[in-house]
Amino acid sequence: MAELQIRLAKIDDAESMAEILREIGWSEKRNNMPLKEVANPIKNLIKHCIENPEGHTMLVALDEASKVIGFTTVHWVPFVMLGSWEGYISDVFVSPQASGKGAGSTLVKHVMELGEKRGCMRLMLTNGKEKTSYKTGFYKNLGWTERPKVANFVYYYKEPWS
Repeated sequence: MAELQIRLAKIDDAESMAEILREIGWSEKRNNMPLKEVANPIKNLIKHCIENPEGHTMLVALDEASKVIGFTTVHWVPFVMLGSWEGYISDVFVSPQASGKGAGSTLVKHVMELGEKRGCMRLMLTNGKEKTSYKTGFYKNLGWTERPKVANFVYYYKEPWS
């Protein structure tokens, strides 16, 4: 397996990240928009993460040709009930063309190491039960535990892209 590089996302990575979202078919609406229009909000989010490294980390995985093949975003949240910090992974996306190269597991393991270094009590993420990553036990195979007694609720202020 080729050596992958993990680094902090740069604003110039936004179009590659937008392209990955298109490749996986994340949103029909997004797929019908010009790529630059999809990339602009991603640029703003990358900028926010760069400016607020204590609260957010956005990472990209690069292949041997230094092409972005995956990305993840984690938010570091004070959690009073835990008396500590929790890392919330909001994104883990890998180009289907890079499937099986280890980008997803390398990104998640990198976040796990960051969480440990930061003294987090735990990491958390949401995984759709219809997604391949759920069906194949991707996160369970990395040592994660599914919480059977907790429901995940969301409140939308506006219609999401996906």
